Amino acid sequence: MQRDEGLRECLAQCKVIAFDVDGTLTDSIEQIITCFQRTFAYANLPVPTPEAIKGTIGMTLNLGIRSLLPDPSDVRLGEEVTQLYRDTFAVSKDISETRLFPGCLELLAQLNERGYILAIASGKSQVGIKRVFTDIPALQDYFSIVCTGDMCESKPSPAMINIIAARAHVKPHEILGVGDAALDIEMFRNAKCHELGVLSGVSDDYDFDDLDVEFYLPKVTDLSKYL
Repeated sequence: MQRDEGLRECLAQCKVIAFDVDGTLTDSIEQIITCFQRTFAYANLPVPTPEAIKGTIGMTLNLGIRSLLPDPSDVRLGEEVTQLYRDTFAVSKDISETRLFPGCLELLAQLNERGYILAIASGKSQVGIKRVFTDIPALQDYFSIVCTGDMCESKPSPAMINIIAARAHVKPHEILGVGDAALDIEMFRNAKCHELGVLSGVSDDYDFDDLDVEFYLPKVTDLSKYL
């Protein structure tokens, strides 16, 4: 359930910790699956399975939705279904509430006190991240760099990490990326930063073993044990 050899030493060498959001900091995977399935049902499209939806989490929303359409090349339909998803999410209180995993704020405070620069690297849009900050205002205090899916090329491109490195004035090898999905790990790897997987989202330890992830832990708050 974990791979942690060398994690303490890695943390001692890193200056920036870049966090994915969905499934890493927030308990939102089931909410996302529900919203996808409602959206596709409202659009009279074949409803994707939870496994198929999980495979898109981390992509920008439009790319994820298009990949699940009967014809992924249908740009117009992709845009219409993306807007329908946003509308469905906005009016569905049962799936729009931001739920931080227990202990996340305490972990971020601890990392901040240790002098780490904290960043967000999320496939969410800027509007989506603003909504998270509105729901949990204290969260915004800890992040000096925010990079979202509508600001650059989608995961698994290294673009988000490259932007974070440039803004923090560090090299990629001085960044520890933290995420729950294969797309996160592939992005970290493409950017040549360190990679920490967490088992609280879409991936399990078999997935991370198959990817030969550098480090993985059951949940993000376990990181505090290595400081």
